[in-house]
Amino acid sequence: MLEQDNSLPLYLQLKNIIKSQIDTGEMKLNSKIPSETELSERYEVSRITVRNALAELVSEGYLIKKQGKGTYVSKPKLARPIEDCLSFSESCKNAGVESSSMVLKKEVIAADDKLKDILRLDDGDRVLYIQRLRLADGQPLMLENNYYSYNKYSFLLDEPLTGSLYDLLLEKKNIICDRSLKTIISVTVANSDQANLLQTSIGDPLFVIDTVAADNHDNPVHYGIQYVVGEKYCFVRRNTLHKKLEQM
Repeated sequence: MLEQDNSLPLYLQLKNIIKSQIDTGEMKLNSKIPSETELSERYEVSRITVRNALAELVSEGYLIKKQGKGTYVSKPKLARPIEDCLSFSESCKNAGVESSSMVLKKEVIAADDKLKDILRLDDGDRVLYIQRLRLADGQPLMLENNYYSYNKYSFLLDEPLTGSLYDLLLEKKNIICDRSLKTIISVTVANSDQANLLQTSIGDPLFVIDTVAADNHDNPVHYGIQYVVGEKYCFVRRNTLHKKLEQM
């Protein structure tokens, strides 16, 4: 039971109990948790206390509310600092989950004026387009679309590309891709193709990350448009991310 004379507010005590049950596996991933009324009666607290505890767990990604169905055990969202060009693999590592990739497309295409300008392409250069499905603990999370200078990065055609591209660039070419020249984050909804690949529903919210990644000399490495499942991902300020990681 909760302790009325504890200096910790009741809703935080309840939050910690439920979080512990999730961490230990007592509450299974994707399982439905008891209703607010059931939790209120079980722990002898008001429904407002229960609601506040659940709201914090939802905001931290441990629970997810499904309209008309109830509240289910989820996984904490992957957190990416807004200020950084942090790779997907690094985001997964920080969250304690395993990253993997499936290559969907490798194509050499003509460079239009937009890509020529963004990638600072030489005359006659073409574009290497790579599309990958990025997974966290085996669950689809991001549909990645990257565009590279073919002249500079054609070697990627012969690589499996199942791990971190940034690690590969460092290993093969000593290229340190550690910054973004531009990043715009917006929101859209999943179309049928995206929903199928990301194992979500048509119309579900997706983050769109429109970015130009660069090396440590501010030379463009790739232009990317990534579609990320909204309910599994979040963006935080750097100081907030550090606090989040300290708590994990």
